[in-house]
Amino acid sequence: MNMDALRKRLTEQKLDGLLVTDKINRRYLCGFTGSNGLLVVTEKEARLFVDGRYTKQAQQQTTNVEICEIPVGGDLFSLLRRSVTGLTLGFEAGTISYDTFTGFQSLMAEVGGTLIATRQLVEGLRMIKSESEIRALRKAAALADQTLERILPMIRVGMTELELANEIDYHSKKLGSDGPAFETIVASGERTALPHAHASQKKIAANELLMIDFGTIYQGYYSDITRTFAFGEVKKEIEDTYQKVLAAQKHAIKAVAFGKTLGELDQTARQALEQDELADYFSHNLGHGIGLSCHEYPALAPKETVTIEKNMTFTIEPGVYLPNAEFGIRIEDDIVVNDAGHGERLTHFSKEWMTIDCNR
Repeated sequence: MNMDALRKRLTEQKLDGLLVTDKINRRYLCGFTGSNGLLVVTEKEARLFVDGRYTKQAQQQTTNVEICEIPVGGDLFSLLRRSVTGLTLGFEAGTISYDTFTGFQSLMAEVGGTLIATRQLVEGLRMIKSESEIRALRKAAALADQTLERILPMIRVGMTELELANEIDYHSKKLGSDGPAFETIVASGERTALPHAHASQKKIAANELLMIDFGTIYQGYYSDITRTFAFGEVKKEIEDTYQKVLAAQKHAIKAVAFGKTLGELDQTARQALEQDELADYFSHNLGHGIGLSCHEYPALAPKETVTIEKNMTFTIEPGVYLPNAEFGIRIEDDIVVNDAGHGERLTHFSKEWMTIDCNR
């Protein structure tokens, strides 16, 4: 089905085929999960070129795809000649390496073909999820929720941010995650004012803010969640700011509707924060697509013109970062656009203001 949808797009763009070099796009189109390979999709054929390390895996994971093994010492471009002669082929301009591009360029010049840059061709298909994909995303989100439930009682004064991040990674895998979605973020105290703070050797202290941002993977599909907690008693200014960020996040989720652009969602959250004089401290996009990769097309950016459709999945994660006040807050949920055009949360762990007992 994915391959058929791609072929329809190729016809619309007057292309004879596509050279698929992006690993995630290869998986989406033919099921192959290996880290190296080239998929060539034309009107009637699909050929996957792999070396001997991946031949058996490719045969097991794909259907209706011809597996072409590159022999030891062999040359991919020589094997490609019969597949690309005289064709007008798209290539993935956003992810191709320079060496691979120049190799394709030389080959196409030799065989009378043409190369055309494409952008978001497969990613645009991936943007709308099937029911089976949404089930996998729900499971990934549930694993994230379960991990937080298991982890919060473990947090102790004197534990380092890195120790907590390692516990999150370990327990999420124990619960069923394929692995961490990205480098788990744990920030405490003034380090919460860093939007993407790496977990450090800083010890978590009593009566300070704690931000946790992590994700899980289930059958290749990702979750991504951020929660910010009080670890003991914190200044009232922090709780007041939290409530303003939470209101902006809820407002943006409620604003999800068919026909709106993703840019409008970003502006909805930004305008809510503007009313509270916090918009200047919101230094990133409202969110990003999520699926077979954690950060995928499209972005919920201020000028994004992509319109909301059924079964789109993305994050909504406003954040404010106040280095002078020595704290920051981010709240993130994964969202699916349901049949009614509403934004339905996939991540369900409570995001109401929460104080964790620091005296246990």
